[in-house]
Amino acid sequence: MSQSERSYEETLVWYFEEEIEGEAYFHALAEYFDEPGAAEKLHVMAEVERCAADTMRPLLKRHNLETRDEDALRAGAVTRIGKDAKRTWPEFVDHVVDYFPIYVPMFEALENMAPPEDHAALERLTDHEHVTIDFAKREQAGDSDSARPMLDYITLCDGKG
Repeated sequence: MSQSERSYEETLVWYFEEEIEGEAYFHALAEYFDEPGAAEKLHVMAEVERCAADTMRPLLKRHNLETRDEDALRAGAVTRIGKDAKRTWPEFVDHVVDYFPIYVPMFEALENMAPPEDHAALERLTDHEHVTIDFAKREQAGDSDSARPMLDYITLCDGKG
């Protein structure tokens, strides 16, 4: 089923589950990179995914939506590491810059489907893709503080900013 065929509620559940999987995926992927700082940055990427999922939790509750078991989602995500584990760190960062922008219009479409009371949370959800892409571009450029956009997002998410 394509995104355009899903209801708002179905899409919300699907995206939430993908954020849960993404958190586990990036944490597990960190074990495969030897380059200095790579594992730490992947753990930060995982925390961004956690924050994105946390942003969605109140929406799921508001709409009385059920999701699949989170532990099962995490376990399944770890089994799909595949190609990313074979990349070098620069190749992985390039992949993020090249591939992750396809997610932005998908999240924006979810915002457009949503009732007005969900818009603020969904804008924060969309922001998680922007900060991850920004990180990767900064990493490509050799910025020693490349993770800053993600760290700032996590700080805001956790209510510390």
